[in-house]
Amino acid sequence: MEHQRSIIDYLSFYAEQSGDKTAIHYEDQAISYRELEERSAQCRGALRDLGIKDGDRVAMVMSDGPDWITAFLGILGLGAIAVPCSTMLKAPELAYMLNDSGAQTAIITPDQCETIDAARAETPTLKTVLIAGGEPQHTSTEMLSFNQALAAAAPAPLAEITPDTLALILYTSGSTGAPKGAVHQHGDIPYTVERTGRAVYGITSDDRVFSSSRLFFAYGLGNSLSLPLGLGATSILCRERPLPPVIAQVFARFRPTIFFAVPAVFRALLEYYRQGNLLDTSSLNFCVSAGESLPAQIFHEWKDATGLDILDAIGSTELMYMFISNRRDHLRPGSSGVPVEGYDARLLDEHGQVLEGASHGNLYIKGASAIRSYWNKPEKTAETISDGWVKTGDVYRRDEEGFYWFEGRSDDLFKSSGMWVSPIEVEDVLCTHPSVLETAVVAEADQDGTNLVAAYAVLRSGVPANAETVAALKAYASATLPRYKCPKRIYFLEQLPRTATGKVQRFKLRAPKPSASS
Repeated sequence: MEHQRSIIDYLSFYAEQSGDKTAIHYEDQAISYRELEERSAQCRGALRDLGIKDGDRVAMVMSDGPDWITAFLGILGLGAIAVPCSTMLKAPELAYMLNDSGAQTAIITPDQCETIDAARAETPTLKTVLIAGGEPQHTSTEMLSFNQALAAAAPAPLAEITPDTLALILYTSGSTGAPKGAVHQHGDIPYTVERTGRAVYGITSDDRVFSSSRLFFAYGLGNSLSLPLGLGATSILCRERPLPPVIAQVFARFRPTIFFAVPAVFRALLEYYRQGNLLDTSSLNFCVSAGESLPAQIFHEWKDATGLDILDAIGSTELMYMFISNRRDHLRPGSSGVPVEGYDARLLDEHGQVLEGASHGNLYIKGASAIRSYWNKPEKTAETISDGWVKTGDVYRRDEEGFYWFEGRSDDLFKSSGMWVSPIEVEDVLCTHPSVLETAVVAEADQDGTNLVAAYAVLRSGVPANAETVAALKAYASATLPRYKCPKRIYFLEQLPRTATGKVQRFKLRAPKPSASS
């Protein structure tokens, strides 16, 4: 299976070899590989009947479900380009992506009717909107029924696809400016399936995979579509917001064998479990975390509570999926792991010189799933990609064994008393205190304008946000950290600001409005 051109080839293979096997579990539906292939062929026909052709961009603003996967496979199989968009976008943000990609067609779910209606006035190129999983709504935007279009269409043949054919545009989160469209080719998906899904995680047709991250994220797309469908496994989909009670219900009902999440979700599940709620993880073989660095403390707490390992990894929208990961037989809690075979990693110092051996510097990655460009952004492309190497924007430490340890985003590190401070190191210490649920550390200016360390903490239930707690946390940090890394100010928040992908937005903390402080 190493040389598949596209995810479509995997689908065709499993539909022929084991067509009755369940490809997707969703609520009360169990959709087989054969049914999924038939649906995707009908989707190709419906899109063809609407005049969509090779290279046309089709936006997807859809909640997770079988229609999402059907639409994605139909778009790719027709030779068009899928543009998955977050269902959390506001109308102006969605309008930006529709205009930037030049999408003339959008497929949405009913929860997105108001957003697409509000965005329509700013998107003159958008001609057709199809609504999946519901009837067309009475809005100012004319909508067609996706399901009726499929039912009326004859299956369309597959387009001529090569590994270099453009397949999808995935937009970055845009936390440091306007989102950028990362352009991926068909061959990028099989590369991630083989390099990570098969070689690192060992996914087989016996696995049932569940991801709390949504399909429109690169991480969720790999977890719930690329890897399970590429390896003949079953994908468990859930349209509800993945809060702990929802995840616990999925565990109990569908019995997944592999669970993918971000650190914030594992932290929330642990708190849910500590409060006496049932969390049946007996069907799971292991878990995977990505999106941001997984603190060692969470790894150990999860291991103690469930007996399960969490394999932390790092990937990116630009690389499609993971490029550094822990393995089940080769892991270090708190680290991101070692490079996935087929990807090269290197660290550069501030002068752009390559660092060898144990060192720390700016992380660059090269691999066959990397984008060649951003959509319509040649300057951003030149800033990020050089000779196939992708600048991640992360600062990492590589130890003597070759494990990579996240030290922060390049723009998050700062100097205090003339010495470099990694927010992650301080956060990891504070999170081991029994009063603390999670923390984020940033630089804050003192009265004379010099940097000091400021920590923002979310406390566990029942812990008072008062001066005594501040003093206890400062004393705890000073017992472990050197003086220049110790928090001089501590603020308490109900929750940390995060992106849609779960990453802490430290830039928002640099203009704080805390609930309590010292």
